[in-house]
Amino acid sequence: CSTWGNFHFKTFDGDIFSFPGLCNYVFASHCNAPYEDFNIQIRRIVVENAPTINRITMKLEGVAVELTKDVVMIDGNRVQLPYSQSGITIEKSSIYVKVASKMGIVLMWNEDDSMLLELNEKYANQTCGLCGDFNGLPVYNEFYSNNIKMTALQFGNMQKMDGPTEHCEDSTSTPPDNCTDNSDICQKTLTSSAFAECNDLVDVREYIMACQDDLCHSEESKNASCICDTFAEYSRQCAHAGGHPLNWRTSKLCPKKCPYNMQYQECSSPCADTCTNPERSQFCEEHCMDGCFCPSGKSLWTVFDDINNSGCIPHQQCSCIYNGNTYATGTSFSEQCHSCTCNGGQWSCQDMSCPGTCSVEGGSHISTYDKKHYDHHGDCTYVLSKHCKDETFTILVELRKCGLTDTETCLKTVTLNMNKGQTVRMQNKHGKQLLKIRGAKELGLNQPSSFFIIMQTNFGVHLEIQIIPIMQVFVRLDPIFKNQTCGLCGNFNNIQTDDFKAISGIIEGTATAFANTWRTQASCPNIQRSFENPCALSIDNEKYAQHWCGLLTDSKGPFADCHYAVNPSVYHMNCMFDTCNCENSEDCLCAALSSYVRACAAKGIQLRGWRTDVCSKYTTSCPKSLSYSYIISSCQPTCRSLSEPDVTCNIKFVPVDGCTCVNGTYMDESGKCVPANECPCYYRGSPIPFGEVVHENGLV
Repeated sequence: CSTWGNFHFKTFDGDIFSFPGLCNYVFASHCNAPYEDFNIQIRRIVVENAPTINRITMKLEGVAVELTKDVVMIDGNRVQLPYSQSGITIEKSSIYVKVASKMGIVLMWNEDDSMLLELNEKYANQTCGLCGDFNGLPVYNEFYSNNIKMTALQFGNMQKMDGPTEHCEDSTSTPPDNCTDNSDICQKTLTSSAFAECNDLVDVREYIMACQDDLCHSEESKNASCICDTFAEYSRQCAHAGGHPLNWRTSKLCPKKCPYNMQYQECSSPCADTCTNPERSQFCEEHCMDGCFCPSGKSLWTVFDDINNSGCIPHQQCSCIYNGNTYATGTSFSEQCHSCTCNGGQWSCQDMSCPGTCSVEGGSHISTYDKKHYDHHGDCTYVLSKHCKDETFTILVELRKCGLTDTETCLKTVTLNMNKGQTVRMQNKHGKQLLKIRGAKELGLNQPSSFFIIMQTNFGVHLEIQIIPIMQVFVRLDPIFKNQTCGLCGNFNNIQTDDFKAISGIIEGTATAFANTWRTQASCPNIQRSFENPCALSIDNEKYAQHWCGLLTDSKGPFADCHYAVNPSVYHMNCMFDTCNCENSEDCLCAALSSYVRACAAKGIQLRGWRTDVCSKYTTSCPKSLSYSYIISSCQPTCRSLSEPDVTCNIKFVPVDGCTCVNGTYMDESGKCVPANECPCYYRGSPIPFGEVVHENGLV
């Protein structure tokens, strides 16, 4: 259903009529149903003899949306675009404001005369208002009352919806009779070669009549500009029907000006490529639309610079963003153990002397050695990382569906396979952690706290496995493995663009297709790519996630001291997804927050006190005699370490938190923290209880 120009309307069923009302009217509402899913109202004013839509109000499943020029209000509060919340997405292109609801409603407004409403067919026979009843039958029902056919004026006035203190007079304007116009510009333009494909898809006759009506109502009937709106509407209807209208505008007929160096096109992808999302149009399934777009060509690919807002630029000239700072293409920055150069919006990093890190967080969020972030909602065992050419090491992870949705997945098992059949396997089974070791002479194991287990080989592979509140894994490889790895963690060559290299050697275009190739069992299902936003499915879950995950980005919150070193945006996005998606939302929330804390610790920034207002239960649920500590940077103090060297204490790891022995206490053989004077001694590896005597070679 649509409305445009000189008070023209087209119903869901295809009727085109004119109604010159200047009150507030129900454009379309959900009726004949026990609950009103939506109610959309419209108001016009006349500016310089031209009708324009000055306000649109929408009620979408209880959420009030109000659109006026340059202002969007949600439940009375002004919001910035793009906006996505409560199942409602609002974004602005060069010409249109687009409102989409998960209920199956899409509204597009050009902030002037035109509005188009697309409605899911499930609402057939359930609509009221100027758009009609959506029963597939033109004229029937809409324009009949008590078996008497109404005029468009009578029908339109019936849809009036005055405000509580408003009394708007019914429209009494009537179209002039016997209007004739000698100009044939309507016929010529609407049947021109630009609309040749459209004429086969959309009946042009009523639009020619609407165009003639525009000329008749114009104060200067020979002024072609008054009919531009109808030409534009016919073009939109053609695109909506699957057609591709050509550029019918000229420098003399309805010309359009575009900002920056953009070009006006009648039919182009509504999903514009930008510096931050250069491949968006490749995955766009929406019909084309008119507007201002970046020039396209075989020799020069341009995208919109949404970083510096400088218009259309070649993709190779895009800037990059790191930690909130903007870097022009060709410029570099150095940090700790790597130097990165911006190359057309993508970072190219050189790091020959530092280890690579890879992680699986929240059961689906994977970060490669080259710091490419992607999601995979797996249901199988996958090769996380391995040496491509030999069997030096292979790290396997088991991801399984563990909730009510297909996107709720959990890390269940981490397995490290080494040369000569040596294996270490950490399994989370029914909430209990089982550690199985076979051989593994080349491995050191340490548990610095109740939250983490550390594994380190003598050939440069290091694993930190988080077990509380949920299982997560962090892999660190020595630089000797650069450009020699395969699997979900990528190839460790400082180039993000080739991280999705499949087992066949082909670089896949999507994360899902890439990850599916690294399954270890042929019987596992091929995972389908998911675009689901779990926060859009529950307003309550979304509000909960926004409140607590918002602590990550709060400039005055408990994580603010780390913002300059670690950008919280990816962690905030993962936190929102997991908290909305998880059946046990608190555990997933706390795991997401702890991931950010660990990333900060890896940069040398140690955050204390962040559990004061959130995730505090983990500070009070330590096993008896253990105490919670925010920063643990050495191995667990044990009674054994007082008597003989603890070889596992040579392992270096990122500081962690958790339950440990504190205040000068040591862990004895039973796992209890005791003062040093209550520790046993160790003789030839065996504990000797306090007070016992050992005799050997005449010595006591």
